[in-house]
Amino acid sequence: MCWERILDDREIEAELTAVESALLLQTTGVETPVDTVYDVVAPENVVFQYHIAGPFARAWAYALDLIVIVLYLIASFFAVFYILDFLADRTLVFASFGETLFYIFIFFNLMFAFWFWNAFFEAFWGGRTIGKAIMGLRTLTVAGRPIGRSQALLRNVLRYADLALGPFCVLIMGMNDRMARLGDLAAGTIVAIERKKRRKTSSFLDQPLVRNVESRISRDYEISSSLHKTLALYVSRREEISEARRIEIVKSLADVLAKESSFPYSVNPDAFLCALYRRSLELERHV
Repeated sequence: MCWERILDDREIEAELTAVESALLLQTTGVETPVDTVYDVVAPENVVFQYHIAGPFARAWAYALDLIVIVLYLIASFFAVFYILDFLADRTLVFASFGETLFYIFIFFNLMFAFWFWNAFFEAFWGGRTIGKAIMGLRTLTVAGRPIGRSQALLRNVLRYADLALGPFCVLIMGMNDRMARLGDLAAGTIVAIERKKRRKTSSFLDQPLVRNVESRISRDYEISSSLHKTLALYVSRREEISEARRIEIVKSLADVLAKESSFPYSVNPDAFLCALYRRSLELERHV
């Protein structure tokens, strides 16, 4: 039973990740040039479309990252210099080795800033760096999932191979359907344009259907923070997506959650997720 619970939890987390990625990058009905759209076929045979970022948007994001890195290096160098200088005035050890320690710090700090800075942010901030976040970009796997640590490291280490190619790097990006540079081709990643979140509530939450479904959900069912986050994102985006598209995106997740919560009725997936969101808001108010 314990192993079954672990497998169920992993299945739910996988579905949450898939739905959240699809919602964050869900396209509108506006016509888009074919060469800037990348199709991902999910295991449930649902096709998600991602707007691929071009070389100029990515170049601006990288330039912003370089500005942030330079500011970090200046601040960190001055901070460590004054700390070591302060300690050198008070201890013989730092007076003798302070300069050596400072140069060691410079070496490792430069290595981190120019080799691992972007990889660190992408690995722990959902595929974003500071520059990408400002430009509204996000790195994902070719399957539309958040990238892992090894992928973030590989694509950023190979960035210098791309820079060495100069203008030929842009030619390589134009020769594949996901505008991938060498680092992306090796790591199996794409850089997509992330839609900005619109903060709007849905009146659908107050409809009798949703209230009725909520009343039938077991009071003992616990809604995790990750589930609440995905439900909130879905509710904020649902009115921007056609009804048929909503069902495609959330049906698999709704089926898994209905099974886990022992929901005894067949129900519209859209209404079920909205009902779960109402329940999570109710639980928050009572905390």
